[in-house]
Amino acid sequence: MQIPLLGEVTPLRALFLFLFFYSNDSNSLGTWSTFGAGMLLSNLASECKSDRINWSHLAMSAGVTFSVLIYASLYLEQMRMMIFLSLQSLFVPLYKYRMCRVLKQGSAQAEGEKSDEGSKREGEGEEGVDMHVEISWQRLFPALLALMVFLYLWDGLSGLTSGTLFLIVMPEFTARLKGKLATIGFFLLVILISAPIGALVIGAMYFEREMMEVPEQYKSTAKWILGARPESVPDYYSIIGVRRGADAGEIKKQFRELSKIYHPDKTAGNPELQQRFVQISEAVRKLTGKATDRAAYYKELETAELTDMVTRSVYYCLLFGLWFLMTVLAFLGNRKQQAAGGEGEEGAVAQEPKPKVPRSKGQKYWLLLSLLVYPLWLWVEAYWKD
Repeated sequence: MQIPLLGEVTPLRALFLFLFFYSNDSNSLGTWSTFGAGMLLSNLASECKSDRINWSHLAMSAGVTFSVLIYASLYLEQMRMMIFLSLQSLFVPLYKYRMCRVLKQGSAQAEGEKSDEGSKREGEGEEGVDMHVEISWQRLFPALLALMVFLYLWDGLSGLTSGTLFLIVMPEFTARLKGKLATIGFFLLVILISAPIGALVIGAMYFEREMMEVPEQYKSTAKWILGARPESVPDYYSIIGVRRGADAGEIKKQFRELSKIYHPDKTAGNPELQQRFVQISEAVRKLTGKATDRAAYYKELETAELTDMVTRSVYYCLLFGLWFLMTVLAFLGNRKQQAAGGEGEEGAVAQEPKPKVPRSKGQKYWLLLSLLVYPLWLWVEAYWKD
């Protein structure tokens, strides 16, 4: 289904946009700026794929598109969503189209009338050259792998990283799986990897007190894997550069070392380093004050990290479930289509393409699926707020 400016609307993209719209105020400028950015990016990608590019029109479209992206990123705090839409609608499709298309040579049997059983013709079995365009997996996979590594190192296992993994990378990978055993093994591997993250979500919903009492070693491992970086509470330990739970003597010793570098007498005329010294002084004051204040801060920091971990895990699990369900439904649909096309000799006869209809049966199924996801999303959000 094609929509002006937006281009091809896949069920995956439509359902993801639905979840995004629900998770924000539909009347806010940020939501509609994000939706407009998605349409502009799809339109820009279509213009870049044209064989005869109108450069003046392309420059104008690019200027408008990136102006919306910058505005939504800086002023509406939608940077991660802008990055995801740019990857999904512009950069990855363009990279596939411009850099990964290769011309492959295949074999096709010459067409001819079928002969009777036992008879052989000299022209039968004659092979002809069949040239076709394919996407080179050897070019696409390293680029997607490098993209995932960069996003993970930059932002941890955030909604941006999980969305890129399950809505961009995994569909490309699963489309190239061959054989039932390889497909089943791959899905089992992904489920096993995702199981601990799902257990974290379940534990946060039903066993919050028990999770707070988990040994620090396990919590540190989970924080490292998920890349927990709470923005609501500053991590004074990392600002000073000491281990979590360091005593006052160790903190003051580190402060004296940092003062030799960031003290205002040594950084005159450099406001960035002076601001850094202000942050370090504030951190030292918080961590060397009363014991009750330090305990309260440590608990607040731990709670903020747990909240950030669970938020990242919820995004991961929702996107994983969405990808898994849609992949299974697509596999069943392809299997049914192959079974219908293989019945008898008449099934192989080429037929004239049917005219496109505004909405197919599969798209109606995806719409029904989105309606089923809606109450689940309501329940998760209401439970988490409580």
